Formats: sequence, C-alpha cells, structure tokens
Amino acid sequence: MKIVIQPMRLAAVLFAFLLSIPATEAQTGRLGAADAGVTCSLRDGEGYLWYGGRGTGLCRYDGYETETFRSDRQHPGLLRSNDVLCIAEQRGNAEIWFGTKEGAYILSKKDYRVRPVVVKTPQDSSELADKRVSCMLAAADGTMWLSFRNQLLHFSAGAELLERFETTWRGKNRSVSSLFFDADSALWAELWNGGVIRWKKAGGGWQTERIERSEYPGQRHSQETEEATAQMLDSVMRRQTFGRDTTVLSWARVSPVAFYVGTYHSLYFYDGEQVKLLQGNLDKVRSMAYSEPSQSLYLLSKSRGVCRWNGGKLTVVLDSTQFRKLQLQGDTALLLSEGVAGVSMLNLRTRELAADTTTADVRPLVTACVTDGRRQPVTFGRHELVLPEGTDFVEICLSTLDFEHAPQVQFAYRVDEDGVWTELPEGEHVVKMTHLPAGACRLQVRATDDLGRWSAPVEVLTIVRPARWYEHTWLWVICAALCLGAGCYLVGKVRKARRPELSESAEKPQLPVADREFLDKAVAAVSDHMMDSDYSVDALAGDLCMSRANLHRRMRSVINQTPTDFIRNQRLERAAKLLRTTSCSVNEIADLVGFSYASYFTKCFKEKYGVLPKDF
Repeated sequence: MKIVIQPMRLAAVLFAFLLSIPATEAQTGRLGAADAGVTCSLRDGEGYLWYGGRGTGLCRYDGYETETFRSDRQHPGLLRSNDVLCIAEQRGNAEIWFGTKEGAYILSKKDYRVRPVVVKTPQDSSELADKRVSCMLAAADGTMWLSFRNQLLHFSAGAELLERFETTWRGKNRSVSSLFFDADSALWAELWNGGVIRWKKAGGGWQTERIERSEYPGQRHSQETEEATAQMLDSVMRRQTFGRDTTVLSWARVSPVAFYVGTYHSLYFYDGEQVKLLQGNLDKVRSMAYSEPSQSLYLLSKSRGVCRWNGGKLTVVLDSTQFRKLQLQGDTALLLSEGVAGVSMLNLRTRELAADTTTADVRPLVTACVTDGRRQPVTFGRHELVLPEGTDFVEICLSTLDFEHAPQVQFAYRVDEDGVWTELPEGEHVVKMTHLPAGACRLQVRATDDLGRWSAPVEVLTIVRPARWYEHTWLWVICAALCLGAGCYLVGKVRKARRPELSESAEKPQLPVADREFLDKAVAAVSDHMMDSDYSVDALAGDLCMSRANLHRRMRSVINQTPTDFIRNQRLERAAKLLRTTSCSVNEIADLVGFSYASYFTKCFKEKYGVLPKDF
C-alpha cells in the first residue's frame, strides 16, 4: 500500500496535469482545457488515466481517446449526478470506485458496467443515493473507505458495509477532505474546517483519536524538517563557498547527511562535511529530485531544461525551458509549467535506454473496438473479440499508454504470424480491418518508442468472425445439386414440348383476333417505353392489366415466348431498323432501345441476327 504523505499537493499536481492535455467536444476525445472542471484523477494498474470533475462523469484516457461514463441522451439515468468528486481503484476485483454529488458508484473493468454503491435503510432505499461522497480510499487489504457528510464508511471488497464511524469535530459535523494510511497502518482523516482524526487497530476494533490540525504530527514534522534542512544548507553554502553564488534555490537529499544543492548558476554536492562544485553555467537551478534506483539526479535549469547528472556527467534530457518544478514518480517525471497551470509527464526510463539498444521496451494493447459504428472499450484481461454476425468492418484502437509521446508513437500490425506487416503513420492508432475471413484470426501488433525503436511483436487479440449463411460449404453443395436437378428437368421439358409447338404453329399460321389484339397492345406498351432500361415484366403486366403469371401464360400460348424474351426481341427489332435507317453509333442505338450496356446489346443482337451490330 502506497503511503500518501501530502494528498492535497498530489491532487493539485494531477489536477494541473489534466488541464494541460488537449481535448475535443465529442463523447470520445482528448483531455484538455475543455475539462477545466476536473477535480480528481487516478492512474490505474493497467496504465489508464481516470479522471472526473464538474459535469464530466467518469472518464478513461488512453493517450489518444477518452471513454466517458455519464448520464446523457444515449445513457439516461446512468448516474444521478455527473459531478465526480473522488476516484479510487480496487485492484483485486478490477474495479474503479468513484464518488459524485449524489452517491457513489462502481465501474467494473471486466464488463465496463456501472452500478451504485448501496447502503440499505429501513425504508429499503439507499442511504448514499442523494449524498455528496467527497473522499474515498482503497486499503491494502482490498477494502474500501468512503466518506460522506459526517460519516466514514468501511466496505468489504464485495461492496458490503462493514463499519461506520462519525467524523464530527467538537460536536459539529465535518466532512473528510483527505484520507491516507501511515507506515503503522493507521488511518488518518483530515477534516474540512479544522481537525484531524486517526483510527488505529486495537484489539478487535478501531481506536479513535482526535487531533488539532496545528498539532498534526505528520504535517508538523514534515514542515519542521523542510525548514531545518533549508536553513542548514543556507548556512553551509555561506561558510564554504566564496563569491555571490551562495543562494540555495533547490536541493535533493541523497542520504541523511548528503545533498545535491542548486543555486542561481551552479550545481553542488554536500557530503556532510565539504561542498564540491559539480557543474557551472546552469543559469538558475530551479528544482531537482534524486532517483535512488538509477542513482541519478534530475534537475531543471532555466537555460538548459531538464537535465540528468550521473557518473560525473550532465546530460540534457529535454531541452524545453518552460518548466519551473520537477517531481519524480517512479520512472516518470512530473514537470510543472512556467505560466498557465499545467503539468507534462516525461518517461525517464525510455530516455535512459542505452544507445545500442535496438528493441523498445513498450507493450501495445487494445483499448477499444468499433463494430457497426458502435465503440466499446476492451474489458480487463480480454484477449478475444467475437464480432456480431454479418459484421464486415472493424476498427481496433491501440495505445502504449505513453501519454507524453503518443503523437510520435508508430504502430504496425499483421494478421496471423505469416502475414505482412502494415505500418500506420505516426500518431495514427486505429487499425481498420475489412473482408475478414470466416473463423478466428490473430492480430499481432508492435510499436515504437519516442526514439523510433520497434518493440517485439505482441499478440494482442484473437478476432472471431462467424461464417455467414452463404459461406457454409454444405449449403453450396445442396444448391448445386438443386440447380443441376432443375436444369435437367427443364431440358427434358423443353425437348418434349418443342415438336408439338412446331406442328401446332404450322397448323395455325394466323392468330385469332383476341390474340392479335393482345399482341398489338403488348407491342405498343413496349414501344412507348423503348428507351426505359428499367421497364420490366411487372411493368408490362401492369400496362396490360394482368398479373405476372397470367402474362407469362398468355405469351407462351400466343407466341411461345416469355415476357422477358418478348421485350428484348422488340428492342432488338427496333435497333435493327435504326441501324438500317440512321447513322447513329452502336452505343447511341443501345441507349435508344433501352440497353444500359453496349456490350450486352452487342451480345444479344448477334444471338438474334448472327452478326454484330456494326456489320448489320
């Protein structure tokens, strides 16, 4: 469990960081000035940044896009209030707890569903439903602490209420402004408008102690230590250095007695006895911090930017001079800006890779998927995506969760191990896949760091596309068999009926009056729509006031043609007449007789007359 010594200061830094990242107005977009109401933030175990504020709802940022969980027109009633006041992570259950002006909620990263934290009352309602939840904290044992009004509630990992404590001060209700555990596993609560309460395990319960803020031991000790150290270093610099460069601007402790000291022009090292000049011409060493794992000192110089002192050598890490303060958090440096409140994040581990290193130490992951225009965040621990039936297009959103260098990161992907790598442009993080084969395919991804080095390939997702109904082999076998049987039947039927039709037509060379009138009407109807390529059998049947089936039977009985053949023959006869009497081209005549394509017209004409239209 990480011990938070100065929660208000850390909250201010994270708040400033959120204000410094650009944003859009859409539901999915970048962070930035539009989110000026941000009041709380958290970076979870996966590396995502969660934040919330006035009207923002709960937001998840992956370096490129922001997933928002709030009540709106698409999700009415998701939250009673979109004003998020505090956030905590319950890692054991992969959950994000957050408090709002009207209740507390839990977001499960396994399915990204939001549910309220319920504390039942005798009236069978939730006690937290309309309460302002101002503070919460995740304990090392997986339990959660939550504060509202003058109550401090202790929940199990399963969101069941375990204990309840009053947070009153001198008989008055007080809300908790911050919670943290110290090295002795005692819980400290700082109250608004005065007072500090400590709870410590004693026997089978908790022992409560109320302390004046001015007597708060952790705060008083920290302030006294800082002041004493500053006074001691000022005295040492005045005694052991000569000239005007004696004003201490910043310092970093290396051991209980050893310090790095920054002045207006130089960097010094004090070993407890002597002061040694390490580097001059730095022009105002504004801030510094010592990294014990790498045994490196990081400092801010007004003229040189962010520098690293290691092994007796000063190296410029970032030549930007807009920063005024530096803080270390593991492998990340938080850099506070000079002007408008804001913080940048610098990945020190990436910057410190050796020059001969060829493989980047980054791991790409899938953050969200878009199918049928619907965007869904990828759930915790998910490595398989089953597409909805009929989906032919999917977008896979990637990230390395390197917020600082996201615009410089480049991704490459391939489908299965024998596929060809496709590289995306710098800053592009969406893989667009279409015409996926039926079944399962494995998506592999690699990414670059800010120095352009590629990581090893990582299999990030197995994509399963169900086969469509017409993609099943057995269906095609059945269709082929049916078509073959139908073809054989029709051929036999035609051969059997062909000779009687010829003899019948020989016996009746002249059509009856009724049949001739019918045929004349049909010819006139087709002639009236000769240039209409969309004129169909249904349209002809309608003009003749007949059903399609009756038209088909009548045509067969009168001229032994189908309606389709009749319409085509009328067009071809008109075309032959135009070819003899006009100088129009073949393409023009095809248009005049209702053929959409000249090639098809040529084919049909040759089948009827035995020659090409140009040779007619």
